[in-house]
Amino acid sequence: MLSIIIPTLGQREQAFTRLLDSLQAQTKTEMELVVVSQANHDKVSRWLANTPLAHIHIQMKERGLSKARNLGLSHITGDIVTFSDDDCWYPAHAVATVYERMDNGVDACCLQIYDPVHHEPYKHYHSKSVASVKGRLIFRTSSIELFFRKESIQTLRFHESFGLGSRYPSGEENLFLKEFIKSGKRLTYYPEVIVYHEKPTPQSRLSESQLISKGPLFKAMYNAPVGFLFLTALFVKKARFIDGFAANYAKAVKELIVFANREVK
Repeated sequence: MLSIIIPTLGQREQAFTRLLDSLQAQTKTEMELVVVSQANHDKVSRWLANTPLAHIHIQMKERGLSKARNLGLSHITGDIVTFSDDDCWYPAHAVATVYERMDNGVDACCLQIYDPVHHEPYKHYHSKSVASVKGRLIFRTSSIELFFRKESIQTLRFHESFGLGSRYPSGEENLFLKEFIKSGKRLTYYPEVIVYHEKPTPQSRLSESQLISKGPLFKAMYNAPVGFLFLTALFVKKARFIDGFAANYAKAVKELIVFANREVK
């Protein structure tokens, strides 16, 4: 069975309803929803009240995307798991496709996100399958396009300093995948659309907090010297989208050092 972990702040009823509708319309319905609300719990309960889908609703007092996902992982009963956003939705074949791909014996698979609002892929994807995703390709992979065999991530959890609502608002899936691959497991990519999500503008990806968090992320992924090189390369590549380039670069380097010192302690 497929377990779908859905963290939510309970603020987007229309999007959440669209998500539920898309799951109810699946051609294969062997799934459970593990909904983790971090606010507006009564609202979320009402939204779930009429769904025929098997689900549990967990209420968290704390906020943090990684914390919510980790809590959800402790409640799943399926043998396959994925991490949904409350504003994404699925084509009718999604669950059936996941079962088909996971039947190939892979530890995990990643597929594609498509934006049906603007009629374009969410990002640039390889046109051919990749048997083993690793290295820099990890940075091109988003949580909602990932599907794991439960047994392959039994000992893994998201780093709770990373992810929306945490000190560093992005990069949690990159760190998770690093540990997954380090444990000897394999992630396979298939060039098929599995989930829908509206594509943000390039500028919306580059908030100050996200930029600054890249320093600690690269340090956690590699080490301080290599992290510094990756951070510098990122800023150079995205320079035209970055306001206050020098100031934000200095803050990111400083935060890399702070994170490195905190890890040593």
